Amino acid sequence: MTPKTREDFAPDIGGFLDNVDGDIVDAVFEIASGKYADQVMMGGSDAKPPIVITLTVESPALEKPANQSYSVGSSNIWEIVDGGKAIVHTSPDKHSFRKGSIAWHLVEAMMNAAGGGDLDKGQEFFVNRDHYMTEVEFFTGLSYHWAVTEIKTEIGKGHTVISHPPLPEVFLGEMTGKAGKAGKAGTPDTDELDTILIANASGKTDKELKSFAVRNADIKKNDVYMKAVVSGKKLKELEDKGDLTKDPDTGMYL
Repeated sequence: MTPKTREDFAPDIGGFLDNVDGDIVDAVFEIASGKYADQVMMGGSDAKPPIVITLTVESPALEKPANQSYSVGSSNIWEIVDGGKAIVHTSPDKHSFRKGSIAWHLVEAMMNAAGGGDLDKGQEFFVNRDHYMTEVEFFTGLSYHWAVTEIKTEIGKGHTVISHPPLPEVFLGEMTGKAGKAGKAGTPDTDELDTILIANASGKTDKELKSFAVRNADIKKNDVYMKAVVSGKKLKELEDKGDLTKDPDTGMYL
């Protein structure tokens, strides 16, 4: 029988973003399905499913990346272009989401967090990033602490929908590598990163080692390597090679 550890008795948070640190590694605009489509249909039989921005967030606290969607607005007024990398509005030169939309709550939270609670300062940060919120590059490459927040939204014919989406609370910085604005020169090779990971594994559980990797400056330069660590693939590879060994009683690396 496999020895039990304290992690065996912790809650299973799966892919849900609540009280976790996470990096936005990918994003796509797409037609809503599931709960968002059901909610908008409350507005009448002629209503169409909205467009959503779906974020892929990786975190050492999650067993797998979390995909979270935020409603932008009706597909009557927004059109998806460039394979989901951007959307355009029927009104020329409109690049902002409607204030009451869930996607606007997301963007506002991102800007507030980036400005340390100062919205103007946060807006300047995104001005310098040089991407509209209607482009996926606005979202990708940023790290936040996430928490579930209650939002009340009016959807057609007086219906009020209460959503509980995860929103950014604290800004943790920009990622480097493919998902960020630009990678840094001198990215260490895989062998060097293996050495760093192995040297810092002692006394850590899987989750703690993944958390270390996400925050390590050298590992963050190699986006592919970091993703392999967060997914658990790299840790298993090193265990299979005998480079990492766990204490069967504590679950910690030796």
